[in-house]
Amino acid sequence: MSLYFPALALEVFHRPGLSAETTDDSKAIAIVCQQRIEQLSTAAIETGITPGTMISHAYALCETLVCIEKDIQKEQQALQQIVQWLYEFTPNIAFHGPQHLILEISGSVKLFSGLETMKLRIKHTITQLGYTPILGLGQTPLAARVCAEQRYPDSHLRHPKAALDNTLLHHLHMLEKSVTQLEKMGVTKLSQLLKLPREGLQKRFGKPFMRHLDRLLGLEADPQRFVEPPAVFYSDVFFLDSVDNLQSLIFPIKRLANAFGAFLTARQLQTQVFEITLKYRGKEKSNLVIKLARADNDIPLFLKLIALKLDQVKTVKEVDQLIFSASSFQASTPTPPALFSLGPLMIPQAATGQGNLHASTYDAEHIKKANDLLSLLQNQLTLENCFGVGLGDDHRPEKSWQKIKPSAHHERQKINLLNSTYPIRPNFILEQPMRLHKDLNPLQHPDFEWLEGPERINAAWWDGDGQNRDYYIYRYARKTLYWLFYRSLTHRWYWHGIFS
Repeated sequence: MSLYFPALALEVFHRPGLSAETTDDSKAIAIVCQQRIEQLSTAAIETGITPGTMISHAYALCETLVCIEKDIQKEQQALQQIVQWLYEFTPNIAFHGPQHLILEISGSVKLFSGLETMKLRIKHTITQLGYTPILGLGQTPLAARVCAEQRYPDSHLRHPKAALDNTLLHHLHMLEKSVTQLEKMGVTKLSQLLKLPREGLQKRFGKPFMRHLDRLLGLEADPQRFVEPPAVFYSDVFFLDSVDNLQSLIFPIKRLANAFGAFLTARQLQTQVFEITLKYRGKEKSNLVIKLARADNDIPLFLKLIALKLDQVKTVKEVDQLIFSASSFQASTPTPPALFSLGPLMIPQAATGQGNLHASTYDAEHIKKANDLLSLLQNQLTLENCFGVGLGDDHRPEKSWQKIKPSAHHERQKINLLNSTYPIRPNFILEQPMRLHKDLNPLQHPDFEWLEGPERINAAWWDGDGQNRDYYIYRYARKTLYWLFYRSLTHRWYWHGIFS
């Protein structure tokens, strides 16, 4: 099968339906190469402009014509992204010219309940991306390519000789010099060419000409180099009129996000980070990096995070290109649904571990909600204000913990609180101990009630903290439990924590 994209040069810049601009379809747009018109939008064709026209003549016919320079690199990038989507149908995909893809589908037809169903799904998938493919089938790659270009009906059951019998020679991708010589001899179609003696053709036009003909007819193998691109998502929208209201980007972002979700589903992947890039006149204006607490493929969550990031952008005034990209992925490991729905009466049983049928589902749902909340927080707040807590390599209480990234995973050790040798620690600890007033001496003050202590924590001579600490637990005014320590060298008391 060959996929032919005749309007690729135009569609990489202008894909109707991907932007919120309703007037785009009525604009006259032209793709220009070397000061000549190469491709035209429907509105531009109606003005009377034809491919090959000089730009100066085109502007004379249409003063509002929008001319865009042809970008070959952007076209190849679009084809590479389309290949990512086609992996759903077959892994054997090859580039076959600047506007063609070749698919080997003989081993995949049965998986899609027949050829017609497969063709409809391929066409629908690519159309959803904003591109217009023309499908052609043939027994050889070259034959399939010609069938796509000429809009021939399916000819995979017919020999290329019969399927392309009346095709003109200059449609068969032969050397232009050879075709010109043959036309001077009165040979213009494939059927006329095949009537000529093979030895004479080879002597006159050479072996490359005959090898091309043999590959077209299937007389010589035509192996294709199947591509194996890494899992990378890249899709963009080019706005003909610059956008000055970032909220109007929500509609095209939603279209790109839905395409990203379909990409993740087709490749069975999840991501923990993706980017939204805003550009104006080829220069990057803002790069929004969206990070998740855990790898996911939840598109509604992605859209919430993108909306939060857009609200934080204050410096970008105009945007003419929107890019949605991701290059870091993890294999998707979805949790299978429970056999029965998780009703309210079953939650306590599952939560306590007694209901094995629903425990994993219940835990997965709550972990998902917790991670979604954490993702929203870390994108709404700065990294300084949203962080996790991990163990620190220091014996002093205020330095025994450290700030870590919210998404960092650390091993957790289960501690039996009923039979534990670990010392008691308060839930709330001050980062820096606070010295008590001289009049507040717990040993003499009537409102302080001793409960436990002392517990000696040695000094840290290596960073200037050269005094030992003797920690006590005191109840103040028969209410709050305080964690206090005493330094014998200075005879002063310090407050360091509160027990809830």
